[in-house]
Amino acid sequence: MLFNYPYPVKYIELQGGVNMAYMDYGSGPQTYVFIHGLANYGPVWKFQMESLSLTSRCIAIDLPGNGYSKGKDYPYNIFFYAECVKNFCEQLALTNVKLTGHSMGGQIALMLGLRYGAMFDKLNLIAPAGLEAFSLSDKLLMESMLSFGEMMYSDEVHINSAIKDGFFKQHHEQQTIINDMITLLNHTNKTEWRKMTKSCILSMLNDEVYPHLQLLNLPVTIIFGEADALIPNKLLHPHLSIEKLLLHAETCIPNCETHVIKQAGHFVQIEKYKDVNKLLI
Repeated sequence: MLFNYPYPVKYIELQGGVNMAYMDYGSGPQTYVFIHGLANYGPVWKFQMESLSLTSRCIAIDLPGNGYSKGKDYPYNIFFYAECVKNFCEQLALTNVKLTGHSMGGQIALMLGLRYGAMFDKLNLIAPAGLEAFSLSDKLLMESMLSFGEMMYSDEVHINSAIKDGFFKQHHEQQTIINDMITLLNHTNKTEWRKMTKSCILSMLNDEVYPHLQLLNLPVTIIFGEADALIPNKLLHPHLSIEKLLLHAETCIPNCETHVIKQAGHFVQIEKYKDVNKLLI
């Protein structure tokens, strides 16, 4: 292993030969399945696992191509990742699942809730992607930027910038995440890494869940940091606030509660983990 995870790493082979790494800790009547965001890894949930594992089973996965889950010639889109998580839950015969996703992981959770809602007890969405509508011009602009290499997590400079932008203020976990991501990048085929990152970003824009939110038939909790600098998309939607985003979600989703935590950014589950954990419980 390139560096240690906070809990022992296990591996499972999913349908189609997809290998996935995960941490599995704690026990109890409820199971939390944690899904990380774009080009990230399971340890971003360590503060949730530390607390919630006292009364519940906590599983944090590395999506294929991320963390210790090896990448291959996968499609790397929201549909692919959603099917991986579904297959993972089925193979482990998980029940009473609270599906909990951060950023892109939130959009994956929304996709799963829409397609396989009966499998889960609840969706917990932490600074989720998927709540914005993107026009054709939005998508064309983003695709042109990606063609010129302007993408989050594509190299060491972008990793450093993206992680720092994800926090409200300097935090001791920032440098750990940056160092780990750069280590992973340097031990990965960089062409494949960039392909994965680009595919994920385009999928978040093109594989929208936004038009279907009203079809969710399970409880949903959405949590944002008040100073989130990444969602809503500041480039494409400079005048869209978190409050407007959440108001629309509350209007569309039948059973939805929303929370905004002060003095926290995109990684609100790290910066304000005690507040987030209370809401998850």
